[in-house]
This record gives sequence, structure tokens and C-alpha cells, in this order.
Amino acid sequence: MTIPRVLAAVILTCAIARPAAADDPPFIIGSRPSWTLLGGLTTGGTVLLADRGAFVGGELSLAVLREASFAGVYTDAYYDWGASGTYVTAGAELGHKFVGLDGGVALRFANGGTDVGVTGRLTVGLGVAGVFARYAHFIDTMTDEDVIQVGLVLKLQLWTGGR
Repeated sequence: MTIPRVLAAVILTCAIARPAAADDPPFIIGSRPSWTLLGGLTTGGTVLLADRGAFVGGELSLAVLREASFAGVYTDAYYDWGASGTYVTAGAELGHKFVGLDGGVALRFANGGTDVGVTGRLTVGLGVAGVFARYAHFIDTMTDEDVIQVGLVLKLQLWTGGR
């Protein structure tokens, strides 16, 4: 290339180039985080430490995904025929690839009263289905202080944003 051609290329590049605008997305190396809202069905059974019985209900979670990890919040509610009552749990969730851990507060509405406690759940999932084991401990209750449940959760993506 000759000097006039190089000079012409530099002038043309400078004429085309513009400074970044405030609404331009930042330059990112690696994956971009995205938000997702998931909803679905949860079912299983209370198997130890409490009145045994099947349960069925629903679950919602909102999480940010980045590469193979996620973090977010969840809530679920289900009727347990063993306790003859309804459970509602809510809290934080973390996971990497196909293993997830969540925990938080648990409420049990049974026998005309409300029990308050804490819960934790380990889930192993693939795609839309996951199997889980949950432990819950209720405070100041006369029956079934501790509950161990196993089950299946089926969740579908309801919304995605932030890409």
C-alpha cells in the first residue's frame, strides 16, 4: 500500500467511527447474565419424622443465569394430605449446572393454626424436571416439629429478559 492509500484508509475509518452512545451495551467478555421466571408443579410425599402423606402444589422462581450457575428467589405452596394442611415456603436459591440448593421460611397451615419454621431443599435436575429432598423444622409446635419430604418438580420457563 502506498502512503496516500493508507492516509485515505485512516481518514475513512475516522469518518465512519463514532464515540459510544450512552445507550450502547457495554463490551462483555464471556456470557451475559439473563433473568428467567420459571413456574410449574411440585409433587411428592412426606416420608419421615411427620405424618406421612402425598402432597401437590405449585412453584415460582425468579433467577439470574450466568454460564452454568444461577441465583434467585423462589416460593412454593402445596397441600399435604399427611398433615391435612397447606405448606408455603419462600427463600433464596443457588445452583450450578444440575444441582440446586434453596432455603428460607416455611409456613404450615394445619389443625386450625399456623406453624412457622425454616426449610432447606436439595434438587438434582435435568431440563424441566428435578427430584428433591426437603427438610423443614417448625418452631413452637406440639406435633411434627421436623418434616422430611421427597418429590419431583416440573418447571417451565415463563419469561426471559436481560440478554
